[in-house]
Amino acid sequence: MRIFYRLSCFFLLCTTVHLGAQDIHFSQYNMSPLTLNPAQAGAFFGTARIGGIYRDQWLFLPKDYATRSFFIDAPVVKGFRKKRNDWVGAGFSFYGDRAGTSRLGSAQQGAINASYHFALTKKGDQHLTLGISTGSTKYSVRADSLRFEEDILGPSGGTGQMSSDRQRFGQGSTDPDNPYFESQASRTFSVGLMFKSTNKEGDLLELGVSAANINGPEYGFGLGSRDTTATGKRANKVKKPTRTIFHGLYTKNLTDKISISPSLLFQSVANSTEIVPEVMAGYKWTPDIRFNAGLGYRVGDAAILLLGVDHKDLRIGASWDMRLGELSSDRGIKGGFELAANYIIKLYKKPNVPPSILCPRL
Repeated sequence: MRIFYRLSCFFLLCTTVHLGAQDIHFSQYNMSPLTLNPAQAGAFFGTARIGGIYRDQWLFLPKDYATRSFFIDAPVVKGFRKKRNDWVGAGFSFYGDRAGTSRLGSAQQGAINASYHFALTKKGDQHLTLGISTGSTKYSVRADSLRFEEDILGPSGGTGQMSSDRQRFGQGSTDPDNPYFESQASRTFSVGLMFKSTNKEGDLLELGVSAANINGPEYGFGLGSRDTTATGKRANKVKKPTRTIFHGLYTKNLTDKISISPSLLFQSVANSTEIVPEVMAGYKWTPDIRFNAGLGYRVGDAAILLLGVDHKDLRIGASWDMRLGELSSDRGIKGGFELAANYIIKLYKKPNVPPSILCPRL
């Protein structure tokens, strides 16, 4: 219970910050399953699972570029095929970013996830899972801290004239106690499909595909009288593109103590793509403790160092991105840091075995 209490405090910290509007971007993507694929909801053996992850994109910059995520999920009920090992999973996830000078973030960003796990064999060692999720997002920005063109070059329309961007965003909030502008709430939908297989040696194969923001949600900031430009263009007509994800994981137990786990993430948003292959090696120090270490590579961007430890049903991981691109030599930019933890809760009733009296036969 002490471990559960400490983890709860860590996960609560992940959700009490000002969350943000950018797409999810983690090096330890397997430690944030519900942002990877809604089909991951309830895809484990246990009563419930809680987890959290924190990422600081550029740790030594004076401004924040941080991402936080928290989730809780569980296998809730058995499926409709009584003679098969089907079940229904459900989960909740909260996530977002905080970015730069304007403190771009969200006042509310979360999703409800549901999944159905179809058993493909009578043994229940292979499953095909369909997942869906829906969420609501509300963004905020502290625009009075932004610098505009006339701040650098001076007013372009004559003395006292300001650009339409400055008029709409740069004057600050009218509420001195709340300097943030808030957007209209938008509804998002995601779907996912996943195949999972295990064998008697404990090897695991996992393949999945998901698509987020499939409904093309629109969002923007409502600024009252400053909500339109001089030409009548509204500020709150930005459409979020669909994010497509392919992911795979294979865990092979080489010996009773040593395992190896290669994995791959491919995600695409509009014209941008991200490819992250990783490989982790595990060593079972004791029956309850396993140490993990590995390397990854975000193609064209960074090398990734991965470290972690498992203690029974608790998994803790950390990663460090070593920038290899144009920013690698810039002063103060040393890469991204992540800290993550997952914990599977297992609550089982003890069997009530009636006492029996042995009566020897004479």
